[in-house]
Amino acid sequence: MKNTKFVKAVCSKTGRHFGLEIKQFGATWKVVNFIEIGEDQAALMTSEIEQPSFSTNENLQSCRKCGSRVVGGCDCPTRGADCRRNGKYNFQCIYCKNLSVDYSAPMLGGGYKAGDVIRLSQGQEIKIQSADKPLSKIYVGLGWDPACGDENMDVDSSVIVAGSGERETVYFGNLQHPSGCVIHHGDNLTGEGSVNADDENITVYLDKVPYGRDRLIFVINIYDCVERGQTFADVKNLYIRLYDPDTKRPLVEYRMLDNLRYDTALIIGMAIRRGSEWSFRAIGKGSRATNVHELADEIAYELDL
Repeated sequence: MKNTKFVKAVCSKTGRHFGLEIKQFGATWKVVNFIEIGEDQAALMTSEIEQPSFSTNENLQSCRKCGSRVVGGCDCPTRGADCRRNGKYNFQCIYCKNLSVDYSAPMLGGGYKAGDVIRLSQGQEIKIQSADKPLSKIYVGLGWDPACGDENMDVDSSVIVAGSGERETVYFGNLQHPSGCVIHHGDNLTGEGSVNADDENITVYLDKVPYGRDRLIFVINIYDCVERGQTFADVKNLYIRLYDPDTKRPLVEYRMLDNLRYDTALIIGMAIRRGSEWSFRAIGKGSRATNVHELADEIAYELDL
């Protein structure tokens, strides 16, 4: 969503983790949603924006005792929140002085060990690295299967290279970015092949991404969807994988749930550069765009490119 970001927080008293959705109102960022997340999810997330403190938007209730709206800033001795009550949070937790925003980087944790494929859920983000070392090159695999064995199903993957108000699209009609940072290895016209085998592959040279381009947006769309009357209700087993370029071992996987019944295009994930580091975020946002160019225009508006 435009002008929306995510941060994570942790309670120093209980060790519980929370996800905060924040939105920009003018020059101010305010928390608009607050949920409890598991330790495994927290280990994969990174806070997208850093500032001394956040206030909450009016859609969230303030502290019942003092009316505070500052995250982690309430010093009231008695609050509506009770850490022991059913072991669950409520919205009062957001103002508790035990809560603080966590700016630690994502790490291999939450039950994962070296060599495991890290499986992301929607909204989770992780550094692009192997054995704790940043990667300058990755292979990306995308896969899908026709839901009903329809041979007349053509799903296309593309990459939108974006930033600084500019963008270029690498797709079946333009297989390489001018800088050489993204190379598409061709169009699979039917999605046929072994279940869970990659249908299309893309090589990304992160160290070649031009200055001013800080986002690589991985998208999928159904070719001739209007003429053929097809949506993602006709597709199953959608996923994206990131591979180590040397070992060819899959590092990260994001697998879509079958909840795109009326959509014809999909933003499946995005690589983001912050300084010299790259991270990958699972997005999974459906669209009714009818081709990749229409989808790119939609993304430019949503992400304020």
